[in-house]
Amino acid sequence: MIFLKFKTNSIFIGFSKTKAMIQLLKAPIWVIILLMLLSNVLMVISFGEDLFISSILNSCGIIIYGIYPLAIGLILPDYLPKKVEISTTFFTINWVIWIGTFCFVNILFAGNGIQLEGLAALPIFYVFFAAIYVFLFPLKVLKSVQKRSEVSFGESIGMAFLLFFWPIGIWMIHPEVKKIIDTQVPTEEIPS
Repeated sequence: MIFLKFKTNSIFIGFSKTKAMIQLLKAPIWVIILLMLLSNVLMVISFGEDLFISSILNSCGIIIYGIYPLAIGLILPDYLPKKVEISTTFFTINWVIWIGTFCFVNILFAGNGIQLEGLAALPIFYVFFAAIYVFLFPLKVLKSVQKRSEVSFGESIGMAFLLFFWPIGIWMIHPEVKKIIDTQVPTEEIPS
């Protein structure tokens, strides 16, 4: 069950910002790679005649694939200095749009996809933007935590595309994320 709960300037989805996400970011690299491998297997699996089951499994695969960038984007802003504030609202909304659209189209059209033309295709362009933003934002936050000041998207775009090439990208990015989670204290836990 997914529900939205408003808190300050962020939207949290269901279980977000829980120990499960922190444990995911603390996990060894091989766990993350196995998780990504599982997600890719689920995204391409097919049960022949039963398209509905295949669509459900494909949707589960994309959700699993999107959990890692979601965890980075929601947990790492807690490690920024107090003077640097990065809102996660737009990121979370784009994550929901990306995952929701994929799952909706995948299940409703039994994995066949849809073809839109003209003005009806415009929302699809936003879904593409949302997918790119979901991978770009977490790496912007990672770079900001490393530099202890807000960085532009241009400074983090190279690292962001590493997440698209997941075996190599995760191998390079996850140790940096794990180091931050293991060695730093979230800003809210530091006494004023």
